[in-house]
Amino acid sequence: MAEVKIAAFGESDIMLIFKAIGADVYPVDSSAGTEDAEAKLKGIIKEGYGIIFMTETIAAELDSTIKYYSNKISPSIVVIPGLGKRNNYAVNQLRTAIIKAVGADVMAEEKSKKE
Repeated sequence: MAEVKIAAFGESDIMLIFKAIGADVYPVDSSAGTEDAEAKLKGIIKEGYGIIFMTETIAAELDSTIKYYSNKISPSIVVIPGLGKRNNYAVNQLRTAIIKAVGADVMAEEKSKKE
């Protein structure tokens, strides 16, 4: 079985967690600009990473690139909440993935049950 390379891509304050589990970390300064972050992401993808964890702040800036790769077998880009301000990008991506997998918005069903 081939080993899957794992990368973490995002603000440096959360990258230490991924370094601790053995992932290759690629810190990104959110103020560096979208073009720089997109070039780094494409470089990581070309290196053959199968799973890329990305903070939602960076992911929101790279939405079109993430959507392009969402229809590909590899890499799997997993958006995670960062430590800063939340923008719900990670939750929305999870909701989209669940809808795609099961054909229903189960998160909406849970919300309506609570009301």
